[in-house]
Amino acid sequence: MRKALRMTGAALVGAAAFALCSTHASDDLRAGTSARAASMSMAPTSTMGSLASPQGVPDAGPLSITPSLIRQQNEDAVRVMDEQGMAPEILPGGIKRFTLVASEVNWYLYPGKAVVACGYNGQIPGPVIRVRVGDRVQILLKNELNEPTTLHIQGLPLAASELGLGDVTERPIPPGGERLYSFTVTPDMIGTHLYESGTEMASEIDQGLHGVLLVDPARGSLYPSAKVDALFEIDAWMVDGSTTENAFGLDGKPYPSAPELTVPYGSRVVLRIVNASSMCYHAMHVHETTFWLLAEDGRRLPVPRPMNVLAIAPGETADIEFSANVRGDWMFHCHILDHMMNPDDEVDMMGGLVTFIHVK
Repeated sequence: MRKALRMTGAALVGAAAFALCSTHASDDLRAGTSARAASMSMAPTSTMGSLASPQGVPDAGPLSITPSLIRQQNEDAVRVMDEQGMAPEILPGGIKRFTLVASEVNWYLYPGKAVVACGYNGQIPGPVIRVRVGDRVQILLKNELNEPTTLHIQGLPLAASELGLGDVTERPIPPGGERLYSFTVTPDMIGTHLYESGTEMASEIDQGLHGVLLVDPARGSLYPSAKVDALFEIDAWMVDGSTTENAFGLDGKPYPSAPELTVPYGSRVVLRIVNASSMCYHAMHVHETTFWLLAEDGRRLPVPRPMNVLAIAPGETADIEFSANVRGDWMFHCHILDHMMNPDDEVDMMGGLVTFIHVK
């Protein structure tokens, strides 16, 4: 990214750079950083029972990632940000069927780091699924992984048989198998929701098995006064052998590859923020504005609440709104500094949960 953009919000960037340098200063400081990161994490501990250790993502081979593949993945990230929903198959009776294929995918994260991950339809996060109240919906999940999996949708009042919780509400789908999930969209489902693996969740979610389901009213849009309605899904990774989350991205891509949003000056902007991290809280902040919290977990607030930093838990969704009344290039980022860095990235001092909103 252009050097000028790297220097936007100089004080914060400097703080991030100082924090990065400091974490390399001594073993004591590295240990302190790890302790602080653990305090913001929901990683399994000895008090949480006999949970299996989460499995991270291994490095991909140097020949597995090509420039054309990187471009395709970056384009997928922009489509997610722009809330471009996948096209369903229309069945008799008007049933909308969406097909998700869970499989391994070689995924580029940041300079010097590509991993063997898991995704839906060859991308991370999976494609946006967009439906309306009254739709009869089917989601066909095909399992091309080497391990069992299921599909779980957060925040929808579904029958127990459709919850997709492996070994709880259903037997996991074996490799080579498939499962059809069905429901009718009702008014209480309107909003922003996370879909994800419901099996071995501590590993499969952070390997890339997650995406976003948007439910619109029967007619029109949820936020008709907004000129821009954009989606940022926070994803997390366990790289370099870590068993806790240590790399983070927006719509599948850490900075400097995270998609950037351009909005017209004076427009009302809605950001839908989804935390697909399975362990970590995040503290999301937009420079040069106070924003208003409109909805949490798909539920509209009776009265929007002004905020400067949004604390968002694993699996939580939040819709915020602000007016783009100041021209410039404004950083959108997590305020936890080690979430703004890429492990072992020698190219960019910034990384992780950082992007820019350009007000033109």
